[in-house]
Amino acid sequence: MLSFLDQQIKMDSAEDAESVAKKIEECNELKTLELRGNTVGVEAGQRLAQALEMHPELERCLWSDMFTGRLKSEIPPILRSMCSAIMNAGCHITELDLSDNAFGPIGAEGISQFLVSESAYSLQVLKLNNNGLGAGGKTIAKCLLECHRNASKDGHEFKLKTFIAGRNRLEDPGAKALAEAFTVLGSLEEVSIPQNGIRAAGICALARSFRSNPSLRVININDNTCTVEGALALSEILDDLTQLEVLDLGDSLCRDDGILSICEALSEHHHKLQFVDFSGNELSAETGETVVDQWKEVFLARGQTVRLKMTNNCFGSQFHDIKEMAGNAPIDLGESDDDEGTLSERSDDYVESEGVDEDEEEDEDEGEGAPDMNGGGDGYAGGDDLSDLLNSIGGMKFAESGDVDDVVSFLNRQLKLNTAQDAEPVARRIEEQPCMRVLDLRGNTLGIESGNRIAEAIKRHPELQICLWSDLFTGRLKDEIPPILKSLCSAMISSNCHITELDLSDNAFGPIGAEGIQEFLVSPAAFSLEVLKLNNNGLGAGGKVIAKCLSECFMRSIQAKRRLKLKTFIAGRNRLEVPGAVALAEAFTKIGSLEEFSVPQNGITGKGVEALAACFKANPNLRIINLNDNTATELGSDAIAKALPSLPKLEVLNLGDCLCRDQGCHAIVDALSPTVHKALKEVDLSGAELSGAAAMRIVEKWKKFPSTIQLNISSNNFGHLFDRIREMVVQSKNVAVGESDDDQGSLSSDDEEKMSGDDFSDDGDLVEEAPNVPINPEELLKRCHDCMEQAQDRFESAVQEKAARLLLELADIIAKSGNSENIVRMAVNVAEDVIKRVEAVRRRPISTTSQLVNNLIAQSGFVKCEEKWNIPVNKTALAMLLNQLMARGHLSDQSALIQNYFGSAV
Repeated sequence: MLSFLDQQIKMDSAEDAESVAKKIEECNELKTLELRGNTVGVEAGQRLAQALEMHPELERCLWSDMFTGRLKSEIPPILRSMCSAIMNAGCHITELDLSDNAFGPIGAEGISQFLVSESAYSLQVLKLNNNGLGAGGKTIAKCLLECHRNASKDGHEFKLKTFIAGRNRLEDPGAKALAEAFTVLGSLEEVSIPQNGIRAAGICALARSFRSNPSLRVININDNTCTVEGALALSEILDDLTQLEVLDLGDSLCRDDGILSICEALSEHHHKLQFVDFSGNELSAETGETVVDQWKEVFLARGQTVRLKMTNNCFGSQFHDIKEMAGNAPIDLGESDDDEGTLSERSDDYVESEGVDEDEEEDEDEGEGAPDMNGGGDGYAGGDDLSDLLNSIGGMKFAESGDVDDVVSFLNRQLKLNTAQDAEPVARRIEEQPCMRVLDLRGNTLGIESGNRIAEAIKRHPELQICLWSDLFTGRLKDEIPPILKSLCSAMISSNCHITELDLSDNAFGPIGAEGIQEFLVSPAAFSLEVLKLNNNGLGAGGKVIAKCLSECFMRSIQAKRRLKLKTFIAGRNRLEVPGAVALAEAFTKIGSLEEFSVPQNGITGKGVEALAACFKANPNLRIINLNDNTATELGSDAIAKALPSLPKLEVLNLGDCLCRDQGCHAIVDALSPTVHKALKEVDLSGAELSGAAAMRIVEKWKKFPSTIQLNISSNNFGHLFDRIREMVVQSKNVAVGESDDDQGSLSSDDEEKMSGDDFSDDGDLVEEAPNVPINPEELLKRCHDCMEQAQDRFESAVQEKAARLLLELADIIAKSGNSENIVRMAVNVAEDVIKRVEAVRRRPISTTSQLVNNLIAQSGFVKCEEKWNIPVNKTALAMLLNQLMARGHLSDQSALIQNYFGSAV
């Protein structure tokens, strides 16, 4: 074995690779070559390939994480040269690991020649994890089938045992293609394809293929959308898989019926079974109990230890009962905090709260207008489980030790407390309370003297945790509010409270109000703060004060070994603007524990949103982001898009009325992934100045998400395309376009508005073949130029495909003109306009220019094309056009790829 593991060698040129190549050449017997954790360029790859040709005994190629920092266009030539060396040497490869090389669909083409060659007949292990294969998965499947056929013809057996291809966006088409290959192979022992966006149809196809592979030991389809349908298909074939050791169905949404069918199919025949994962499948408590019972009966009773993971389900209040049932059995239920709660518990709570018992009715009859000084006000009555009540108001979880008397509420009593005497009944009620964890003063009004009196009462309650004090200063002068806040906060500090939630929303105290709470915010009483709500306070410059306090609080909490873990920050309608946003971003970058961040209507422009987006990366637990009605523009949208891959727990992204425009909306939607953002529920891109053409493309992109994930694109600028877009979303049911009256009209020019939507085909082609195409190439060229100018807004919505179509049209015009100098010049000018717009649009992980060139390569027939566009392709003219564009300084990042495929003409 020769290993260069994680030496981080950067090999660009042949000279850079010389030392590695010499070691390969000097190795007496090279059966394993490990190049993981280095980076290889085109010239370096050719030098290494020369060295490989000296080792026909090579069997294992461990080449994962080998192209860091390389352009995708570089990777296929490198793979081809190294694979060619293997074939030329007559190697019989048993293992090929190319994991963690994000080469995308085109990378599959780089190894396709090897996969169908004699050198692959001996292949037993193929690892393609995290390659971003996408449609390339079908290419791999086709190669495996061809390899099997070729091996059979040559009198050999192709017995692939391990296939690993997680995180590849295979989806249903890729899964079905692989299933066809697996059925033919019949030799598989391990199939691992987690996080691939595979839905029920793909799972069903895979399940059928598993039946043809009776030696399967490991099946991992974690984090795909199996559903009940897919689970039932799997259950039907499990009886044939008696060698099964590991079955991973975590986060696959099999739900009750699916998991029960799987559980019933697992029996004493599976005597080698070691581990099963049912986590994250939305299982009810009843199903959890059934699974535990069956596990004990089928496996433990026979002395077979089979570990079961069943965390992150929906056991709700019965979680501890199920955990007790499991006892000492090897069943991992996780922690109660990880449980997703009973699926129906919210509706159950609602039903229970609708009824009012007789005692409550009598209490209400005793004095309708009198203040209730007995606590337990609106929103808290009728609940037996205080923890549930507290969860509903503050998102907090508490030990199950308290009852409703831990809450003192004067919610919406409209008490006007000016003097200490006015506040006396309230203060006494607080003082007489044995244990007060929640104090709700919302909907009353407090003066300075009354505030002092209530503060004295608060000092008796060091156990206080939640302060619901919104809408507390109606009718008060702004200069009254800071002293009141200071007295209340001083009471919490002096009594050594550990406050978890402070809600001061709807108190329009302005910037001066921030100084009223700054002493509290840097004190030990705030180290435990998890929820801070300052909505509609008119903070203005006070936002910077709040940010500074939070930063100071964090530093002090670290010193005190009581780290601040603020989870929720709400501060809408505060005129924070860019300075406030930047200050808050700095604070939250340090804190790093945010789960909800809501700052709508704050006048924050692109620079401020950019700063916030950077801080989001430091807060990976973010579930809710609400930036509604700020001016994000393309700058802020692009920054948010860059942050989204770091936010796997994201549920809600509200960018409504943020003027993200076409480019920003595309960046956001492209950055969202059904495999990464599996908790996603809602995205709001309403009021974004989104054009109709861009919206059509985004609706198509949104099909990657299940119907449960909602996209709002209402109140945009669809103009005459509105009805067409509404028709597109009728079936999807997860895209809201609003009503035509809410549409803001087309943003395009008068000339464009006169164009009929019929000028564009269903697949969004920029240029259509008209029935009466002018024969004169110059007239046709002018027509293309005019169409491109008129359709600029539409063009930007699907840049790479439409650009590729137009370049093919232009190449055809050049060919028909007989390479007329005038026609060529005009064609190149039009093409350059197109390329400039392509290069102006940033896409990740694959750039627009890369996608453009890949489309041209596919349509030219160099690689397999999934969909032909029926546009004549003249490779010589196209090569000439690309050559002219590169001469003008464009497509420099794609030069190697263009040279590789169009080299002879270029």
